[in-house]
Amino acid sequence: MTNLTPNQTEAMTALIKYCLSNMGGKNIDDLEMDPHTWVDHNDLMNAGWSLKTAQGTFGSLVAEGLVYHYEDDLFSLTDDWAELRKYHA
Repeated sequence: MTNLTPNQTEAMTALIKYCLSNMGGKNIDDLEMDPHTWVDHNDLMNAGWSLKTAQGTFGSLVAEGLVYHYEDDLFSLTDDWAELRKYHA
């Protein structure tokens, strides 16, 4: 992956925390066992981003390949666990 901006890095940390919270996990290894790492820009808004900033940041994470866009409005974190470990606080 390329070097992320501080905003993108904070967003990845927030999205990972969101997924862990939803599944009751404590660390990235717990998340790796969960087949549903669904996310969207609303998760960033819940973490304090404005709507416009959340949408832009989320789109940039999709462009970086850290978030995958499936059909419709389904998005998931990458399954590159080594990459995700970089952002787990």
